[in-house]
Amino acid sequence: MSSLRNRLERAVISIYTDVEERALSIPATFEERVLWKEFSCCVLSSQVPYPLSVAAAEAIDRESILHIKALDDTEDRIVSILKAPLFVDGAFRRYRFPASRGRQLAAARVAVTRQAGTLGNLLEIHQDPAKLRSWLVDNTLGMGPKQASMFLRNCGVSYDLAVLDRHVLEFMAEMGLCSAAPSSISKMSEYRRREDTLRSYASSLGAAVGLMDWAIWIVMRMFKQKPVTEELLI
Repeated sequence: MSSLRNRLERAVISIYTDVEERALSIPATFEERVLWKEFSCCVLSSQVPYPLSVAAAEAIDRESILHIKALDDTEDRIVSILKAPLFVDGAFRRYRFPASRGRQLAAARVAVTRQAGTLGNLLEIHQDPAKLRSWLVDNTLGMGPKQASMFLRNCGVSYDLAVLDRHVLEFMAEMGLCSAAPSSISKMSEYRRREDTLRSYASSLGAAVGLMDWAIWIVMRMFKQKPVTEELLI
């Protein structure tokens, strides 16, 4: 294994302990409002910097739109919120996809209501996390496998599903776990294949794949910040 690979792996293993401790603090259940905030943040994070998606999700949450009974103007209200400037990291920024994300979130609210009444009920009905992820991908607009895996992890439903974002895929390529990393994976079959590869790697280190990917994400983001890199990977 190359020197860089060794340093990356050591950094991930070091951070994994903190990630695992953080996961233990996640509540066993969440209020419906919190579930929808997490759900919307995952949908809004696609092709958007994460801090901006958090700000957008918080703005929607403040208007109490998604966790209450679906209304005829749900989509219009969400679009209006997303079109307004959002305060992120000390500056006002614009969200890139207000119309499409507003449509996706409104449609997802209808789909969940029809299937289970509430998002909380949906999580209880589907006991198999992998099948629940497939349902979310197939039935809620804006939820690809990455976003659905993130939602289920953040809600403490499962740590056996991987969030394969570009940072994790780049790590896998660097470690020789896969070929050149794509920017994203949309097909579930390809997603599962790479997820199985990362799961085997995590298992070899005694780690849960759904927490290992979190540690990888932290390391790879820091790795790209040159001043931090030398300290992190010593």
